[in-house]
Amino acid sequence: MPTTTTTTTTSPTPIVFGVLLLGAGVQLLDVSPVDIFGMLDPAYLRACQLPENVVAQGVDVEFHYITESDEALHPMTAGAKIGVTDSIHTSPRLTHLLLPGPPPTYTPSPAITHFLTTQLPHLTAFMTVCTGVMPALASGILDGKTVTAPRGLIPMLREKYPGSEFVEKRWVRDGKVWTSGGVTNGLDMMAGFLREGFQRGKKREVVEVVLGLADVGDRGQEYRD
Repeated sequence: MPTTTTTTTTSPTPIVFGVLLLGAGVQLLDVSPVDIFGMLDPAYLRACQLPENVVAQGVDVEFHYITESDEALHPMTAGAKIGVTDSIHTSPRLTHLLLPGPPPTYTPSPAITHFLTTQLPHLTAFMTVCTGVMPALASGILDGKTVTAPRGLIPMLREKYPGSEFVEKRWVRDGKVWTSGGVTNGLDMMAGFLREGFQRGKKREVVEVVLGLADVGDRGQEYRD
């Protein structure tokens, strides 16, 4: 399997960031929020010729791309494939977990449900993008939570999962759980997450620099129509 990607260490406690890929044909754009997080890598910041005081705010992140099996490459939309670093059986304990959208017909196995329920208590943040909310709902980990989903699916999901409260927003946070609407709303969610998680400390400048470079984070939570 491909070697796990690790950035330069500049912070005392590494972030162990997992991306859980479920079902053949995961939406490629749904995975893109992880790259916003990856832009906090000091090596990336330095390559952008940013001032050293900004580079010094970079974040140490260890990325893991996780599937249910031991496959080397996972099929995405648009004919793309992502290198897999871990299966759910070999994954380390994560601090952050992103669940991008599988095909809407995907049903999580008992092993996936077990993985989600055992990882959740240790996570700083659990994030879903688009239909990624559906296996999370099916696993029961979103019971009692306020969540969002792709707008066209919310009526059906409200009926199917009455234990969760659905709101029609680009993204919503309930404690450590962050959920987003369709596809690119994951980028809006990640911008909100970085602002909430890092701007209270000494990394406020680097967060705004990264969001400016990516040109994301200005749409807010509310839809305009």
